[in-house]
Amino acid sequence: MARPERAPAAVIESEGGLDFRPEFASFGARALGLLVDTAVVLLLTLPGWVLMLSGSAGAILAGVALGAAGFVVATVVYARGVARTGQSVGNRVAGTTVVDARNGRHVSAGDAGVRFVIRYVVSPILLVGFLTALGNAQRRTFHDNVAGTVVTRPPRASWSIDDETPA
Repeated sequence: MARPERAPAAVIESEGGLDFRPEFASFGARALGLLVDTAVVLLLTLPGWVLMLSGSAGAILAGVALGAAGFVVATVVYARGVARTGQSVGNRVAGTTVVDARNGRHVSAGDAGVRFVIRYVVSPILLVGFLTALGNAQRRTFHDNVAGTVVTRPPRASWSIDDETPA
C-alpha cells in the first residue's frame, strides 16, 4: 500500500483577522438588553397568549397562529434594527451593540434574524445558550457563536493629566 502524497501548502484568505479592538459588553448590560427585548417579544405575542388561554379549541389554534405572527414581527423588527444600527430596542437601552465577531461591522439581517430565533428558541433550553458565555472570554453566548456575533459596548472615556493644556 502506497503512502498518500503530502498536500500542498494551504492558502488561507481572510479579511485580516480582527480588524477592531472590541470592548465586550458586561453580563449586566447583556441581561438588561435581553429583558427589554423579551418584553418586546411578550408584547407582540400577548394577543396570541390571551387567545390560547381562553380554552376553546378554535381560539387555541387562532392564538397559536397569532402568537407565531407576533414572533415573526418581533424577529423582523429585531433583524432590521441590528442590521442597520447594530442595536435592537434592548441594545439601545443597555448601550450595547451587536457586531460581526471578525471585523466589528454590522451583521446582515439574515444573521441577526438567526441570532434572534436561536436566542429565544434554543438558548433557553436548560439555559445552555446563556451559560456558554460564562466560560468565554468574549462573553459570547450560543446564539452569538452560531451567528458569528459579539456584543460590544462603547469604549470608556479616558482622561489623563497630560491631556490638559496650560492656559
